[in-house]
Amino acid sequence: MRSSILFVKIIFLIFLTSVALFGQGKIYEGPDDPASDVAAERIGEMNGNRVILPFHNSTELGNWPQFPARWPNDENSMRMHDNIALVIGARVYLENDTIPVTDPDIIRTRRDLDTLYFVQTNYRGSTEKDPTGTVEWGLYPVFGYFNENGEYPAMSNRPDSWPPAGWPARGDATKWPDEWNGRFGRGVIFADLETYFVANDAHDQEYLGSDDRVKYYPRPGVKIGDKKSDVTIQKGLPWGGIGVRVEVRGLQWNNAQARDAIFFEYTIANISDYDLPEMAFGYYVDMGVGGES
Repeated sequence: MRSSILFVKIIFLIFLTSVALFGQGKIYEGPDDPASDVAAERIGEMNGNRVILPFHNSTELGNWPQFPARWPNDENSMRMHDNIALVIGARVYLENDTIPVTDPDIIRTRRDLDTLYFVQTNYRGSTEKDPTGTVEWGLYPVFGYFNENGEYPAMSNRPDSWPPAGWPARGDATKWPDEWNGRFGRGVIFADLETYFVANDAHDQEYLGSDDRVKYYPRPGVKIGDKKSDVTIQKGLPWGGIGVRVEVRGLQWNNAQARDAIFFEYTIANISDYDLPEMAFGYYVDMGVGGES
């Protein structure tokens, strides 16, 4: 049952990373997204105040070595960090090799259950890959949340980066064409700069190989490519991972109180057919203060 939506609000400051978790158990009623795709990857830049931050719409922040994050945004700017990665962890319990067990009371008392461990992320050089070494088993971005004919993720100051047909809404519906899908409402551009994108972990096939005895299918019967047939990787394979959808918003203000900070807000939803009783959230930070020395 799709019974959990977790709101993870993470504030990234130049010298401080602060994490606050707000879990709310309500049914997911948002868009029915297709499986993510490497072809949907775009690189943007948050430059709406004194912080310059390149980012990938796969959830990775920073773009080392080409463009590390810098501060302040002038001729005296200094390198701050190389990359930051969102981390989503979960433990999944199964009986008879493939049947999920989600009741915490049963999990505590059974000693014969198999356990699978997942850590979902997208980070340069550190994400596990398929046997060919070409497909990362983690988070990829989803089509539909930006102009596919453009080079950028959706940015509030670039109307040409918004999806021309409108934004994904509940189920298969779309909404608000030619208007910004803002954090503060329809068409509202309250921050000096905002970005918005979505990723999911459908391509994680780590425990779904032919030689795996214990397998977890978060969305049984759903395959990669069912929703968007022109997916460029792993078409026809089962929807993998733990079945999480990550909605990301980055916001910058250029007033005196917030001009040295970027705010990233993550809405992480369980879109699988099962409860996920044990989860963890965090950030992996590769600092770059001082440059290569």
